[in-house]
Amino acid sequence: MPVAATDQFTFSDISMTANDTIRQQFREAMSFCTSGVHIITTDGEAGRYGITMTAVAAVTDEPPTMLLCVNQKTRIHPILQSNRHLCINVLAAHQQDAAEHFAGMTALTPAERFEQHIWHRGSTGQLQIEGALAHLHGHITAEHSIGTHSVFYVQLDEISAPNAQQQPPLVYYRRQFGLSD
Repeated sequence: MPVAATDQFTFSDISMTANDTIRQQFREAMSFCTSGVHIITTDGEAGRYGITMTAVAAVTDEPPTMLLCVNQKTRIHPILQSNRHLCINVLAAHQQDAAEHFAGMTALTPAERFEQHIWHRGSTGQLQIEGALAHLHGHITAEHSIGTHSVFYVQLDEISAPNAQQQPPLVYYRRQFGLSD
């Protein structure tokens, strides 16, 4: 049976559909991975900003280095590139409201998000939220782009974990915040 002109497609249409399918499958599969929740803060010449992130991981302990995977379209991306210094705040379970604020899930402006919580400055000058399980202060040593994201490698300069033994962490699983049991 002949194919009508309106039913024709190209191989690029097929690959786009395949790419969309695997992208959705990837996102669904990643939603099954329980992740710790962090607020990344930076303050410097490019301004003060914060964002909730789960794409944060340890790389090595010599020197102590973390990685952050940041979408290149986010407001914090160019700010991190310019400021180069940041704090990774490891959130406790009772800090879900802060996670929601810095994830942009509320109507608060970026400046108002900071006003809702108590902050202190570490010795590097970066903001750390009171009550977090840990504060990991560092500076960006390398950056690599892949697809829609940049991977920032952050060498740690200061670490404090004042509440690590007292409270459970805030986690993210199946696109929801929750407690770790």
